[in-house]
Amino acid sequence: RGLRTYRLWRKAVYERDGYMCVVGGKEHGNKLQADHIKRFSHYPELRFSLDNGRTLCEECHKNTDNYGRKGLKLLELINK
Repeated sequence: RGLRTYRLWRKAVYERDGYMCVVGGKEHGNKLQADHIKRFSHYPELRFSLDNGRTLCEECHKNTDNYGRKGLKLLELINK
């Protein structure tokens, strides 16, 4: 994720969303993260698609279904 392409994607997502959390707006502060709606690792064809990104504050990002290991556990349950 240190790739230049990733950094450009992240910047484009932030710019499109006005550098604010799409869930809570300015009230959610400035600890922003670019979230892949569909998992980065499972959808390589969507990694750099703007439609697959959204700007979230750190707390809203942690509450998504696919944040960190939560998404992997969910996929394991679905695939059983």
